[in-house]
Amino acid sequence: MRGLRRRTPLTPPDQGRTPVNILLDCRWLGRGGAGRLTELLLIELCKAPPRGVWQLWGEQSRLEKYRFPGALIAPWSGDPTKLFGQSDLLKVPAHDLAIYLHQLRPLRPGPSITFVLDTIPLRFGRRPWLQPAKRIFLWTTCRLSRKIVTISEVSRVSVVRDLHTKPSKVVVTTLGIDPDRVARVRALRASSPRGDHVLFVGRFAEHKNLRRLVCAFQTTDFHRDGGRLILVGGTPLQVAELSAFAADANLTQLDIRPECTEDELDHLIATCRALVQPSLEEGYGLPAVEAAALGVQVAVSRTGYAPEIPPDLATFMDAYDVRSISVAVDQATRRPDSRLIWLPQSTVAADLIGVIDAVIGVPS
Repeated sequence: MRGLRRRTPLTPPDQGRTPVNILLDCRWLGRGGAGRLTELLLIELCKAPPRGVWQLWGEQSRLEKYRFPGALIAPWSGDPTKLFGQSDLLKVPAHDLAIYLHQLRPLRPGPSITFVLDTIPLRFGRRPWLQPAKRIFLWTTCRLSRKIVTISEVSRVSVVRDLHTKPSKVVVTTLGIDPDRVARVRALRASSPRGDHVLFVGRFAEHKNLRRLVCAFQTTDFHRDGGRLILVGGTPLQVAELSAFAADANLTQLDIRPECTEDELDHLIATCRALVQPSLEEGYGLPAVEAAALGVQVAVSRTGYAPEIPPDLATFMDAYDVRSISVAVDQATRRPDSRLIWLPQSTVAADLIGVIDAVIGVPS
């Protein structure tokens, strides 16, 4: 296949030999959770540039600000989800080792490390008849990868269990929070009056549990006192569907929106009473973690990284119980901002470099 430099086991370069050519798949930059992971990793690599030859494969206009010394940009345009991630199968630049930051990756042989963020598509989705094909795809992804990196203990367990992957092959890393954004939004929150809303941020996917949330919100004291629930992040179709569900059920004081700009999101978080995340399952659950790092109270289910949020910042719920969601929202909105400074430290770059070192020279 064009673009695949070698199929033999990698070996560390000796003195005088060409360094290992590492391809970093940045096509997801700016797209959801994988995009945030890509951004955080690139920020860390800019602060501590790694050795070797690195190619950043993605949209050049997005990548220019993240290019670290010694890194090249391999220009790309398109949609990484097209044809179930296979539209770029023959366009992968030449490399010795590929690092894919999302499990929806080109299925081609050769040394690779893949981030499998979760196995949620195997249990939730609009088209359950596709789940067997998704299982085969993810199983193949794991078999093609020398190592799997995931982002929480919940995800590690699911990868081992659902994809029959050896535990020794899976590495757990921790996503950090951008300290510059924390400082910016904390300052905005300190100078802004509180609004009358609680906030949900994320995709309007089935496992996000939004229909149960909007029903539970109607029974809260916060709703009875005139409070609103703002939901941000759906596609136009998802916004229309959830809005129709709410209208049919006569649900009120809801503001259902598509994705917004980062400045708009900063303002919504800075003025909200609390952030709510009632997910049935999460690989990580970054919006709740980011909100807690800003000192905002969160009402959240115990999945993904949420169990690590300190009690001063989190009110936990049973995501399958409408009454539990309602109580958690009320409790979170009554609690003041926490003075606790909780800022999870990212280990993504360090863990990835460690995995790369382990992979080089390891036979297939």
